[in-house]
Amino acid sequence: MKFAISIFLILFSTSILHSQELKKVERDGFSIEFPNHWEEKETPNHLIYIKEQEYKSSGFAVTIELQITKNNVTLSEFTKGFEADILKSKSFKNFEFKLKKEVMYGEKKAMRYFCKAEASHIPLEIFMIAMEHDEKIVLTKATAFWMDPSKKTQDFIQLMKKVEAILNSIKID
Repeated sequence: MKFAISIFLILFSTSILHSQELKKVERDGFSIEFPNHWEEKETPNHLIYIKEQEYKSSGFAVTIELQITKNNVTLSEFTKGFEADILKSKSFKNFEFKLKKEVMYGEKKAMRYFCKAEASHIPLEIFMIAMEHDEKIVLTKATAFWMDPSKKTQDFIQLMKKVEAILNSIKID
């Protein structure tokens, strides 16, 4: 049975993907579509990892990651450990959970996060969703690296359109 994961409910149009040629990656029952100027990277511990190659005109770069836990775990168990680990991480400075909300995607329980942080003095905005699937957790993370922080306010809508359209393309068999 196929179903789409609607990661973020944002009122912006998803036509950004429809007007571009797309790449599609399918792996282990998961698929995602993204603009052809993005690239997929093989990275440890990631089922799928894609990133935008050109960011200079927009002022931000985006990565999207799809990970699955190796061990069986409930959403409650995962979120407790995940939140504690990320707050202790030395990869981020000034990490804040701005939004944490339990949601349902179809019949699947999930936790949706919106976070802010810094990495190497670069402001980050991170959208995450952790969802129960086959007694494991699927973690999808979209990270915006604001390479030119002066464009942050004006380009936020553009960023949301781009990220939402890609995340809404994720499918699970």
